[in-house]
Amino acid sequence: MLIEARKLPLLDRAYARYGRRMLRRAFARVWVGGAPLPLDDGPTIVFLNHSAWWDPILCHFLSHDVFRRDGYGLMEGAQLVKYPFFRRIGCFGAVGPAGEPGALGAEDARGLALYAARTLRGGPRRTLWIFPQGALLPPRVPLAFRSGVARLGRAVPEAPLIPLAVRYELRGEERPEVFIRVGDPLRGLAVTDAPPARVTRRLESRLRDTLDALDDDLREPEPTAYRVVLAGRNSISDFYDRTVGRLRRRA
Repeated sequence: MLIEARKLPLLDRAYARYGRRMLRRAFARVWVGGAPLPLDDGPTIVFLNHSAWWDPILCHFLSHDVFRRDGYGLMEGAQLVKYPFFRRIGCFGAVGPAGEPGALGAEDARGLALYAARTLRGGPRRTLWIFPQGALLPPRVPLAFRSGVARLGRAVPEAPLIPLAVRYELRGEERPEVFIRVGDPLRGLAVTDAPPARVTRRLESRLRDTLDALDDDLREPEPTAYRVVLAGRNSISDFYDRTVGRLRRRA
């Protein structure tokens, strides 16, 4: 059974403000680097690793505030039934006859892909955000994708598939920082004759390479190739540095 999105722009904007405030409270900074996201008005599909509860909030922030896209998300149908609010900010999914995501039949999966295609083509600058691992997993476990992202790419052949690597790191700050690297988009995958399993392995490889590149960047003392897209609230160390600096100038 397909569970469609029922997006309300006013609620979507309110949730963006709420998410931005939560990120500011929880993190010292959010950094973005890597390849530029396509800036045309066509559809895009972004796939990323899923290692933290914060990931959906982060995706909404990136879509709304950073990349300025009309974001939609693929969510487990059972979770959408439990939390229907997320349909109002653009999430959709499906449940099988048993009400479980793993029970989806071929017809349900096909209907989900067709609905995703209609949604992405239904307006300008639409982006679908998807976690191909299908579950919240530790940050550095080997990637193992479900085939959904490859099937969705086939349904929208004009949409570039963009890998996005995310790391949450504690680097000498009171609060952790978020580092995001945008990988090079994959184009033309959806029009090949390769079976979904082979395309899925290729997508895994592309995200793995993007994660490896991000990990290499994080070995540097300063993330010079990244820009801050969100600064958190001042930490105790910031307050201390400003206070001590002021006292030293007066001495």
